[in-house]
Amino acid sequence: MLLVALATLAALAPCGASPLNVLFVSTVSSPSHYIWVSSLAGELLRRGHHVTELVIKPPATPHPNRTSFVIDGKIYAETTPVDLETIYDHSLFEEIHFLYDFCRDSANIVFESKAFADLLKLLKQKKPDFDVFVLDFPLQEPFIGLNYIIGRKPMVAMTAFNLPVDVLTLMGSPYFPSLLPYSGVGAHGGDPLTFSERLHSVYRWIGYTTYINWVYRPDVDKMIAEVFPGAPPLAELEKDVAISLVNTNPALHGAMPLVPSIVEVGGMQARPPKPLPADILEWINEKAAPHGFVFMSFGTNVRAASLSKGSRDAILRAFARIKQRVLWKYEDDDILDKLPPNVRVAKWLPQNDILAHPNIRCFVSHNGGLSTQEASYHGVPILGMPFFADQLGYAKKGERIGISRTVIYRTATEETFYEALTDVINNPKYRANMKVVQNAVRDQKETPVERAAWYVEMVARTGGAPHLRSPALRLRWYEVWMLDILAAAALAVGLALWLVRRLLGALCSSGGARRRTKAKAH
Repeated sequence: MLLVALATLAALAPCGASPLNVLFVSTVSSPSHYIWVSSLAGELLRRGHHVTELVIKPPATPHPNRTSFVIDGKIYAETTPVDLETIYDHSLFEEIHFLYDFCRDSANIVFESKAFADLLKLLKQKKPDFDVFVLDFPLQEPFIGLNYIIGRKPMVAMTAFNLPVDVLTLMGSPYFPSLLPYSGVGAHGGDPLTFSERLHSVYRWIGYTTYINWVYRPDVDKMIAEVFPGAPPLAELEKDVAISLVNTNPALHGAMPLVPSIVEVGGMQARPPKPLPADILEWINEKAAPHGFVFMSFGTNVRAASLSKGSRDAILRAFARIKQRVLWKYEDDDILDKLPPNVRVAKWLPQNDILAHPNIRCFVSHNGGLSTQEASYHGVPILGMPFFADQLGYAKKGERIGISRTVIYRTATEETFYEALTDVINNPKYRANMKVVQNAVRDQKETPVERAAWYVEMVARTGGAPHLRSPALRLRWYEVWMLDILAAAALAVGLALWLVRRLLGALCSSGGARRRTKAKAH
């Protein structure tokens, strides 16, 4: 019995004594995506594993177990700026085309890069033996073809893009438009939807699903066939995906019905702060800013310098009216001679570390997923100015649970911005509500990045975690929705009604014949 117990413990032991060889690919053209996924790469390295990666940015620090292929030149997001004046008003079909044109164009840029060519050369010539393939999957589906090159290893699909419905489908997890709003990114859930919200969710679900299945996935199959000759189509390669790591947390996104192979690791990038640079600390500390400070940043995909002159000036006038100091991430120099005395700008700022400073009063944000998570982790109320994608969902969710206010960029004025800003700064309800969320976000038995790394190790240990695989993946779509059962039931009812009708007809005919016979006898 003792020997059996020891053998069982050995089988379940972490992989620390046996380092994994991990192929790690993150090509989504968004620096914020890389911030999130690189935290997992860093944790895998910390645990002694070897990481070969294809990424859009060089790692912050070198590591002897890390082999990096960094995409040279500017990534797609840097060469194709977002039109802030029109994107908020996109129709559903404009939104779909914007998103999936981004997918195709950004993937093609990577396919044409030297980094991708060098990685392919390594994989084909040296044929390294990988234990697991980690892929930042939704929005960059064609790169699943790399798994064909390395011999169809167990896969981990991950996404910083919250919880796309594509992931639910990929893992055989149920999706109901009545429970989770179809925003394309699953930005929020957990609250009952009204009739109009459910109607809107179904409309978006039908639009996206039709485009994905009839246009985008066939395009992905063509790209896989062209770049990875001989590789199976997307639907076949997706069978190698063992688990999906998603950037959600019930504290922000609500409870959602998920199969065990979908693992919530929201906020992997949020962490205790590092020391701030001296010049920033001198600007925001309590002695320099006795009324506190406001931090403003629109993340990595929305450039504050792209704001219209009218909107920018209105924001500056509103800032000039508050007692707090302001620290603003702003990418150009065209604003330096227009700054009020209480406003300072910088082209780059350590967001997570600034949000952790105790003197902060408000975070003016685009409501991106990572920014909202970091603000929640550090307990900072938000004034949101969303532009597109998950930002819209997070803005609605933040207002619904009382941790933020929202102003709409295209209609915001000095007065509306000032009123909302001072409300978030001075009204204690926002910080109190955010404190509740902060406590829930932090109340976990391990950090999200530790959980993510453990699941990667488990996938390798178990040869693809078959025990977590949803039975829905072995059913046809009409079987999942029980349409075959409904059809059989309808057929049975129809047959029963037909038999009853025939029987009644026969009885009526028999009775009529008897009556006619009696009439003739008389």
